[in-house]
Amino acid sequence: MDVYQTVRTYFDALIAGDANRLTEMMSLADHYVKIGTEPDEHIEGGENARDYYQHIVANAADIAIEYEHLDLQERRDVAWFYTRQIWRLKWLGNPEELAVRLTGVLEKEDKTWRFVQIHASIGVPA
Repeated sequence: MDVYQTVRTYFDALIAGDANRLTEMMSLADHYVKIGTEPDEHIEGGENARDYYQHIVANAADIAIEYEHLDLQERRDVAWFYTRQIWRLKWLGNPEELAVRLTGVLEKEDKTWRFVQIHASIGVPA
């Protein structure tokens, strides 16, 4: 997969609730970092991604993601993205609509793009 397909597959796996696919896309590197929107929502080290994504898919349902913007840049074995999205989902059974902003960094490991950093924040709705 190219880097664009990799990023889109990440969001498709979130929508599908596929924790295994999400985990496979994460680097196992010590420098892996995932920062979410809750005060204590952060992971350091790719070996911790599995528990994180299992928690996410266990608590989220009916996810729909609308892209407002997606920009990807690639330089040799490193790529990064920025996206603005509207997420509609049920979190712990409660409906939510969120203006989400995400940035991320991917590295090519053995010819496969893997996420090494993802940072999410909640924007102000338009």
